[in-house]
Parts: sequence; C-alpha cells; structure tokens
Amino acid sequence: MIPAPRELSRCNICNRPVLWTVTRAGNRMAVDAKPHDDGNQACYRISPRTWQSRSLDAADALPLAAWEHRYKPHVATCPGPPKPKPPEPLPPNVVPIRRTR
Repeated sequence: MIPAPRELSRCNICNRPVLWTVTRAGNRMAVDAKPHDDGNQACYRISPRTWQSRSLDAADALPLAAWEHRYKPHVATCPGPPKPKPPEPLPPNVVPIRRTR
C-alpha cells in the first residue's frame, strides 16, 4: 500500500517525502515514502493518517503479512543536507581580499 500524498511530510534535512509511522513501542519513525523490496520495516495503515511499523530484523519477528509492505527507515537513506555550491571563480583582473585575524 502506498500512502496518500496527504499522509506524507518532508524531511527537515533533505526535503524528501517521508511517512511517519508509530512503532510497536509507541515511538515515531520516519520511513521513505515508497515501499522498498529490501526494506526492513513492515508498515501498514491502522487508521486514517496513522501507520504502524515493526522491525523485520528481530530474532522473533513474524514474516511479512499480506496487509503489510516493506519500507526502509528514512535515516538509512537520507543523503543529509545539500552541499553548498563552491564560490564562483573571480575574474582574472580581480585580486581576492582575505581577512586576517
């Protein structure tokens, strides 16, 4: 199941869409907006705008159920903040002035 656009938020770091889920322990976890075949989180909708997730890596984890889909935690795929652009080179007739402390 793919979440509806109204269920998605944006990551504060990379600005990619994420789906917020609630783990079985009651904690919030952001997962990528689209399912992944190699994801380790089983996610499913439990009510309108509320998704539950559980780990598939635990020793006692049950296999994926028919109503669940695999998602990856966003922390595993977040590229981080965008890198700043390098400064443009100065024209050949300009000398850079650097501050000294």
